[in-house]
Amino acid sequence: MNTELTVLQRQKAVSRDDTIRMLLDQSKRSGRAVPIRRAFIQDADPGPRLVTRPGKFPQLLRSPERLELFLLIHCVTARADWGVTARSETWGRAAGISFATDGTASAAVSRHLAKLKGLKLISTAPDGRLTRITKLLEDGSGAPYSLPSGSDEGTRKDTYFKVPFAYWEQHYYKSLSMPAKAMLFIFMAMRSRSIVLYKDREFATWYGVSPSTVNRGITELKTKGLLYEFVSEQLLDGSSATGQSTRVRWALAAPFDLNINKKDREAAAAALTPEGAAGTALRIAPGVPVLSQALATR
Repeated sequence: MNTELTVLQRQKAVSRDDTIRMLLDQSKRSGRAVPIRRAFIQDADPGPRLVTRPGKFPQLLRSPERLELFLLIHCVTARADWGVTARSETWGRAAGISFATDGTASAAVSRHLAKLKGLKLISTAPDGRLTRITKLLEDGSGAPYSLPSGSDEGTRKDTYFKVPFAYWEQHYYKSLSMPAKAMLFIFMAMRSRSIVLYKDREFATWYGVSPSTVNRGITELKTKGLLYEFVSEQLLDGSSATGQSTRVRWALAAPFDLNINKKDREAAAAALTPEGAAGTALRIAPGVPVLSQALATR
């Protein structure tokens, strides 16, 4: 028997949480967040008319392990050639694929890497006895990875959202169901201060998730306090007897409230002025406290 395997079998492997913490530290990301292009969630065709389609994200929703593997690869590959070499046992524990230390983790991890490679999200190459993984552009085009500029005025390919380290450190990666993760990532990718919960079939069409996934995910996020009522708005509505109706806008709670576009940031800053607060009050339904709802900055 291989001497290295014999030694490993005598040792107790570290926990999944410890393995993830090691990878997060290895990334050396000072902002403690992982940038992911919005094209991973929802891509768009180039041209003057905006035509969107689901990205590669829904194709990972049937495998929690594969989604976690993708996210951790993106976290660790933070610079240089955007590649990383690590043992299969490390990836297996971190992504929840395999906790074996007898050499069998390699085959299990390789199957998931092959799926990501088939989606053109990564490329792989031998690196001695191990495998080097290099991330590609998140849109699944197979193009080499480049750091997104994040400019609101740039192309959609440059727009990204950030997954906070708290997703792992506060154990949301294992406490949230896949429907809740689906809606959490969709909402983060929107990069809006507040969200209108459209009909489930509209979300399904826009993002490639089923109506039941939408409903179950939103319900779980509300139950766990990660999605809360942000503001109530009065709207002109010709179908109403009074000529107006009310709708609720929702917002992501901490630690997932870090993705806000430039327009919403500027609007939030303006609302903090007396003039801005007065204008906001005109849009709030009677009885809704302006400061606690419209100007919430959780």
